[in-house]
Amino acid sequence: MRECAVFLLLVLASCAKVVAPSGGPVDSNPPEVTSVLPEPGYTEEIPGEITILFSEKICYSEGAIQLYPEQGGEVLINGDEARVVTGAGGSVVMVTISSNLEDMRGNRIVNPETFVWNSVPEDSFARVSINVLRSGGGSVTSSARCDFFLLPDTATPRITHFPDTLGIIDAGWLSAGDYRIFCYEDVDQSRTWDPEREPGTSSETALVSGENAQLSMTMTIIDSIGPRISDVAVLDGWHLEIFWNEQVNVNPGAQQLVTVTGPDSLPIGILGVKTSAGRSSTGRMTVYTEQLSDTLYTIAIQGIQDLADNPSLADTLEFWGSDSLPEAKLAVQSAYPADGGVEIPSAGPFFISFTDWVNESALDTLYAVTRVADTTIVAGELTRTSPTAFSFAPNSELLGERQYRVDLFPGLISLQGDSVGGQSWTFTPAWSDLPGFISGTVSGTGASVLTMVVAPAGSGGEVMTAEFTPGAYSFAEVSGGRYTVSVFVDWNSDNIWNPGEPYGAWPGVVEVFPGIESKDINIQVVP
Repeated sequence: MRECAVFLLLVLASCAKVVAPSGGPVDSNPPEVTSVLPEPGYTEEIPGEITILFSEKICYSEGAIQLYPEQGGEVLINGDEARVVTGAGGSVVMVTISSNLEDMRGNRIVNPETFVWNSVPEDSFARVSINVLRSGGGSVTSSARCDFFLLPDTATPRITHFPDTLGIIDAGWLSAGDYRIFCYEDVDQSRTWDPEREPGTSSETALVSGENAQLSMTMTIIDSIGPRISDVAVLDGWHLEIFWNEQVNVNPGAQQLVTVTGPDSLPIGILGVKTSAGRSSTGRMTVYTEQLSDTLYTIAIQGIQDLADNPSLADTLEFWGSDSLPEAKLAVQSAYPADGGVEIPSAGPFFISFTDWVNESALDTLYAVTRVADTTIVAGELTRTSPTAFSFAPNSELLGERQYRVDLFPGLISLQGDSVGGQSWTFTPAWSDLPGFISGTVSGTGASVLTMVVAPAGSGGEVMTAEFTPGAYSFAEVSGGRYTVSVFVDWNSDNIWNPGEPYGAWPGVVEVFPGIESKDINIQVVP
């Protein structure tokens, strides 16, 4: 039971006891940060007090808002406002909104955030990026956390970070030194790792000032007994929820391990299954089905694996179906890259997820990535990663520093008949490290050796030169970008074109794409 700091006169008011007025809609919207004062970033003096406003009243719980360093500091919550007293002195202060933060209805914040105020350069500290994975696959749950211990202290974490929805932690502003890092799913909210019940792992690393270290940590538990079904709940006419005695791992093909039959013994189509984050050691699995009726059904399951890859034994349960409609309508839940994103990896993949199951072939015709400058559609492959989520991998890497647009065209329809309106996001990829090629022929001269110059056109990069003989050529190791291409006869061997030296150039700009050969760049040299 968590205490809610709402008014000073309320002493031990439980969040779980707050109820909506009779007849009103159920609040299912998570809280969001609406403003932070003063603004995070570089400052001449660390603020003594920070105010964070949320979109609604929030519930106090230990660790929901974390302060670093915490010595002399305090976090005070009143309604929709969190006031952080930072304490005196210091050159860096960080405030983390953890995944434990909830509104008065128990709705958790979607994405943890960390705000930083610093009065010293960032390169005075170390940074580490961690890719947090689960053994056997599956998404990292919202209960996951990574505690950083600066050795030799192993009793109190120096700071805690929380993975985003992709399982990524970007931890900056770390003092140089030796660290022990524990990443685990804190399903019992104890803020300590129980290796026998909770997936987790640990690692030690030495961090140096100015360094950006990269780590991959795979969480697992030691277990030899398969999961068992606890209960089955009918959410509506298209969704079932199965409760397990532990967390389970479900991949996109696991619907083959679940069957539902009606009283006539005819099967009901299983469209997909997906695990959900639990508030305890019990795992939840959502089953997406064809429409059910108000009658008796039997569900049979076998071979569903836990996080240690132990399969479940064959089991069946009876349940009474429902023909009710879902409470929420189909909508886009998340998308990557975000609108306005920059320095996005040019090779992808890109992601989109929905609030409900959608047809993959229908989405394939309505999802597109386009280069804005010339409306070129990016060829690639759309792949289902879960019943509600998809990834898009371009066939070739995108051109850096050029704007691209992700379009979700209108017309996507759910099983219940809901439709999603058209939406678009724009982003700018980073330059790729994978080089491209320029090839063609050079004619119009009898010189034995020509000098070719490939120079960036309107963007950063180095001027490249090479010597070729007249005829077919291939200029390799050209970074992706836009270039001008010219050739000349270097009579005085100064590697620079001088008036009077025979010269030729490609009439326009050559676009070089990572890993792609730009062909037929044919140039004629004139005296």
